[in-house]
Amino acid sequence: MRPVRAAIVLALLGGCGDRLDVGSDLLWTGLFEHGNFDEWTGDDHGGAQAFPTPPNLIEISSERVHRGGNAAKLTIDVPDGAAQGNSALTRSGALPVEAYYSAWYYLPRTIGVTGFWVIFKFRQQEQATMDELFDLDLINLPSGEMSLQLYDHRRQATIPLDVTDPVVPVSRWFQIEAFYRNAQDATGRVTFWLDGQPILDLRNQAMASTPFVEWNVSSIGENLNPATPVLYVDDCAVSRSRVGPGGTID
Repeated sequence: MRPVRAAIVLALLGGCGDRLDVGSDLLWTGLFEHGNFDEWTGDDHGGAQAFPTPPNLIEISSERVHRGGNAAKLTIDVPDGAAQGNSALTRSGALPVEAYYSAWYYLPRTIGVTGFWVIFKFRQQEQATMDELFDLDLINLPSGEMSLQLYDHRRQATIPLDVTDPVVPVSRWFQIEAFYRNAQDATGRVTFWLDGQPILDLRNQAMASTPFVEWNVSSIGENLNPATPVLYVDDCAVSRSRVGPGGTID
């Protein structure tokens, strides 16, 4: 079953790359260097939560970092037949109608996905009710490698990617970036990149029913093997221009 609600809300490349200069276009960053989640939660426009906890956890960790000294460590416990596990970082409310959303991930090992595993998502708000919108999921390929798929809750269907079976790297950091224009008319658009390569461009259609935007960087899943997957997250950003994989954010 798809989640009815999201959490309320890979070789190390630390230190590489030049500083990314996006100037005033950089709207917000989540770098974890203060050793807490205040970047996400300190202004009442975000959250950092795992539930039910235990066994699901969200922590600051120095075990795997993309850059600097800390990253977020998201752990869920979802053996076959267990309830959905949730561990997520959230930004909402103050987000613009149009922006780029970027996060770096480290997946220590391949995980078998029998149910679903959501790592990046947008939600919508209809009047006072929060609802699901787009889930970017990790899936398995017949080759045993991991890939991505986009699930559209409006259609309750998977949207085919523009690139067939893009491979998600294991044991090294990779970047997911999305452009989201939350228009209520035919100018709406959502575009995804994996390590700078475009994998999906969904355009010329209405998006959410209201201008409200919520973005989740998450580990939300059911029926995974091993049942307690770990996902590291670092160097998250919201910007009015492309972030891309080639630089770092300060």
